[in-house]
Amino acid sequence: MLENIFSPYSDWGLLILRLAAGIIFLVHGWPKLNPNSPMKGPAGFGGFLKQMGVPLPIFFGWVVALLETVGAVLLILGLGTRILAVLFAIDMLVAIFRALRPMGATFTSSSGEPRWELEFLLAAAAATLVFTGAGSLGLDPLLGI
Repeated sequence: MLENIFSPYSDWGLLILRLAAGIIFLVHGWPKLNPNSPMKGPAGFGGFLKQMGVPLPIFFGWVVALLETVGAVLLILGLGTRILAVLFAIDMLVAIFRALRPMGATFTSSSGEPRWELEFLLAAAAATLVFTGAGSLGLDPLLGI
């Protein structure tokens, strides 16, 4: 019964998922792009990546900053959804396994300690979009992507 009610609107669910994930990525990406933020833009973020031992830290600082800002806007619009979703999933897995877990973050914490549940959820949202695409309420279907 519920299938009959909601199935015709399934693309609205994909739009909601793209909006939510895109907004979260954008909010987290802007400080990585903005040189006036506490993170000091791509150079500052690149310095953080260098401390973690990431190769080509300035290059990847720019890649992540642009992915989490420009890519987030494109994700919201549903343009290049599957490709962006793969990149976002990789971004979150790297954040979990190269940054958060090595610094002692746990999956969840009630005492304010670092945790990685948000990154896990964003990786799952991105993986979902890899398999589903943007849906009919994105620009991908209009462009045949």
